[in-house]
Amino acid sequence: MTYFLVALVCILTYALASSVSRNRNERRLHGIAKEQLKENYENVAKRHEHEFARLLDALPDPFISINEEGRIIRHNRPVAELFQGRKILNRSFQQVLLDPSLIAEIDKAMQNACAISTTLSFPPSAPFSIDSQGKDSHWKIDLRPLSLNRDTLEIQLIMRDITAEVQTDQIRKDFVANASHELRTPLSIIAGYLENLTEEDGLDNKEIAKNMLSTMERHVVRINRIVEDMLVISKLESDDRTPLNLESFNLATCVRDVVERLDLLIEKQNAKVSIDIPEITLTGDRFYWTQVLFNLVENALKQNASTSVEVKVEAKKEKKSSPIILAVSDNGIGIPSADLPFIFKRFFRVEKHHSQNQIKGTGLGLSIVKRAVEAHGGTIEATSTPGTETTFTMTIPSEPID
Repeated sequence: MTYFLVALVCILTYALASSVSRNRNERRLHGIAKEQLKENYENVAKRHEHEFARLLDALPDPFISINEEGRIIRHNRPVAELFQGRKILNRSFQQVLLDPSLIAEIDKAMQNACAISTTLSFPPSAPFSIDSQGKDSHWKIDLRPLSLNRDTLEIQLIMRDITAEVQTDQIRKDFVANASHELRTPLSIIAGYLENLTEEDGLDNKEIAKNMLSTMERHVVRINRIVEDMLVISKLESDDRTPLNLESFNLATCVRDVVERLDLLIEKQNAKVSIDIPEITLTGDRFYWTQVLFNLVENALKQNASTSVEVKVEAKKEKKSSPIILAVSDNGIGIPSADLPFIFKRFFRVEKHHSQNQIKGTGLGLSIVKRAVEAHGGTIEATSTPGTETTFTMTIPSEPID
């Protein structure tokens, strides 16, 4: 009996020990499994966070996430570039963004948990202002609330730079306003002369009537030139402009054709035009290059109507792969240094250079020149020493642009 009890105690002790050991093993295995699940979850979360970060970095526009405490918890690469690498994570959005108008919009979105879409303008001093040549930058602002759960709210901010669009729109508005003014002036003159001519004795004095008709004709020519120039520059600046009609042509021949068209003006002003161009083949849109050369030579002649000006058209190309250097110069009255930065702007004219007896130009000629040269991948610059020499120098790639 004693042996039986001892054996029973041993069996129970073993069973208990085995149970304790099994429970301990189960707990250990459970702990290992729990740690493994936690590690897997963290790895998945990290992988998803990494993928999410890659997606955000692929966005072309700056993206910022702001938590309910007002701290920046996430941003993409364009934001880092916008802030030039400055650390902004975990900082208050008020301390980072600074601009009162943007801060007010974010506060409104957070307080009302609502989406906001608006356009804001920022001064050059703004911490994220782009290089807009000292002018305001303009941004499309989109704010979207994101509710992760009942108690957590994020505000996602997307900023799209629309500075170029705003500036282009302003340029178009200015263009229309200036064009209207330029057309209204000659039309008013023509209307006034017509009123005089249609009066009862308007045609009695044949000489006066003839002078009026002559002036009206010149203004009609000017209106036609303004319209033609407006069409040319609108084609050059249009977003969906027609591709250049590329062809290879002899540059010297093109210049001679332009000078021939100006023979009457050259003879009238007792001017001289010399051409010094070797055999150079230019690949480009001949129509636009004719416009370029015609405007530059005609401008040199008309700006110096009271002098016997000498105009030179020269070109050189050192090697086959070298760019073509094309220059148009004159020895006339020149351009004041204060006016040089503005001469390629549309409708800009150096008024003091105009003869009182001449109808003014369209104010678009040099703008057309610049846009046409740039459309071919080239550059143009102007230098002037009043009373000595004025030169427009163009650098044109040897290979045609696509």
